[in-house]
Amino acid sequence: MSSVLAPARLRVPRLLLTGGGTGGHVYPALSVIEEVEGDRLWVGSTGGREEPLVRRAGIAFRGVPTGAVLGRGPVALGRSTVQNVRGVLAAWALVREYRPSVVLATGGYVSVPVVLAARLARVPSAIFLPDVEPGLAVRALSRIANRVACSVETTRRFLPPAKVVPTGYPVRPPLRVWAERPDGRRAGRALLGVADDRPLVLVMGGSTGARSINQAVWAALPRLLAVADVLHLAGGHGIAEARAVRDALPPDDRPHYRPEEYLHDEVGAALAAADLVVARAGASTLGELPAFGLPSILVPGTFAAGHQRHNADHLAGAGAAVRLDDDELRDHLPSTVERLLGDPDRLDAMRRCARALDRPNAARDIARLLADLASGALR
Repeated sequence: MSSVLAPARLRVPRLLLTGGGTGGHVYPALSVIEEVEGDRLWVGSTGGREEPLVRRAGIAFRGVPTGAVLGRGPVALGRSTVQNVRGVLAAWALVREYRPSVVLATGGYVSVPVVLAARLARVPSAIFLPDVEPGLAVRALSRIANRVACSVETTRRFLPPAKVVPTGYPVRPPLRVWAERPDGRRAGRALLGVADDRPLVLVMGGSTGARSINQAVWAALPRLLAVADVLHLAGGHGIAEARAVRDALPPDDRPHYRPEEYLHDEVGAALAAADLVVARAGASTLGELPAFGLPSILVPGTFAAGHQRHNADHLAGAGAAVRLDDDELRDHLPSTVERLLGDPDRLDAMRRCARALDRPNAARDIARLLADLASGALR
């Protein structure tokens, strides 16, 4: 019996990573780290939400001051400016102390002082942009970073084209394992205790939940449960109400509605088991849904300058998703689920379109970009 050996890790002697605010700025970098060999340090926001995720992955973490500028009034903007100046000074001290070979920034305001400090220290840097459209920080940093890796080709129109390197979105290794299992659907359902004889709709609202999605699902449950089982990740803000909704269902319907706060280790099994996903259009949808070949109904959030609309439109334009906005979700969610699940040919076509967007070598390609910058082969 022959075996296929994983490729050797790429040498990056001292990798400094930065990014923060959400898991979407952390998980792609954790996937890239699996492909590189060498020392690594994460610089994030002091007290930021990225710190526990980074420490849980066993990566050294240092915090620097930082402040948001988008949508701030004069007083708040003044405070943020002071914080950002302090952040540049702190980042400069860290860069001089750590002496990185290269910097990888994944977005968020903390990336600004770190990439600026790297530029001042003549350390090469790369940005990974997970979303289709860059935010304010990435737009600014793209002028001084050496390269910008991104999830999709269409990002090139927002940034200096010569610096843009479309790599795809790096899916976390545990999810990639589930995505590539030939028996993934059956094994995922067995692990989750989901029956094989009914479609499964996976509703994902993020770690805290998406209130508009949660409410629309609860309002539509009688119709949804008539055509599918529903695994509902209601988030920390919605799980108590979701359990109360389940307990109020008719006894015959309760086994077909499973609310969970969030799934950590089992999320790969859930994606493998699902037939249709209802979710926000965060950056991870650009990588994870294609990896699993999953049709989706995407509900872009209106926060963070509305960047999720571009993510949803990218997948919908490729034939892999249907976009529903918040203001039409309650009226159209049940009929959209019924229509998709009632049309196997369309679902199959959406699966093929999603799979066609998958970039399984994304993490490796970003790691190669970092190695080339670190060695001086690329400038």
